[in-house]
Amino acid sequence: MTRTAATALSLLALILGAAWAEAGLPATSSGEVATANGTSAVAALAAPATMVAIPAGEIELLYPIDGEATAQVAAFEIDVRPVTNAEFLAFIASDPFWARSTVPVVFVGSGYLTAWTGDYDLGDLLPDAPVTNVSWFAAAAYCEARGARLPTEAEWELVARAGAAGPDGRTEPGFSQMVLSATTNRAARPGPVGAGAPNHYGVHDMHGLVWEWVFEVGSSLNTADSRSQGDKRLVLVCAGGSVGATDTTDYAAFLRYAYRGGLTGDYSGSGLGFRCAS
Repeated sequence: MTRTAATALSLLALILGAAWAEAGLPATSSGEVATANGTSAVAALAAPATMVAIPAGEIELLYPIDGEATAQVAAFEIDVRPVTNAEFLAFIASDPFWARSTVPVVFVGSGYLTAWTGDYDLGDLLPDAPVTNVSWFAAAAYCEARGARLPTEAEWELVARAGAAGPDGRTEPGFSQMVLSATTNRAARPGPVGAGAPNHYGVHDMHGLVWEWVFEVGSSLNTADSRSQGDKRLVLVCAGGSVGATDTTDYAAFLRYAYRGGLTGDYSGSGLGFRCAS
């Protein structure tokens, strides 16, 4: 984990610790996620997804910064599929802080888990479908409870660009059309995770099932660690369009770039889920 990532997680732990104290829930001295009954959230998770190792690689930046058109991504691991309703329900059962009726509004938007019929009731949602309507804060807390984290934007993009046969799907016939179709032919509710074929890395559901949270909120993937770009990142997020892009045929990257610019950490959208990395 980078120093920036560790600092951000420490800040999240401090924020949550203050909220736990206000809500009467214990916060551990180590900064781990505390639970109302004093047990570890990790022990109660319902068979979390297997992670697959992703080798170090290089991504082509959608918009160059300071003349740099590529960025290096260090080796990491990522879940082979998104987190499911059943897994997130188990997390909430072990840590009621994140239940819909008790979580402070500063961490979640009005759409948080609205498809559930109760704090611990999925209603008619499929247990093995990806959990949606979760905020960045809730997703980050779940991953931290597993001893993991949200993937960085560069890590997620590296995996998302892989095709069926190789690490760069843009070289494969039909890849861009597949991504475009996935964004326009969505079902009202996502189906089970892992139903489609895996990509080159063995990872499922990178396109067409749900949008996914990454570590950086509102970033535009300027570098492998775009959290440090400050005003340059903001300019690109606001600019949009394709002028100056390194590859104007990379439709998949443009779609993801256009969508992520306006989200805040408390947003809880119906098509937005997540997976963990380490």
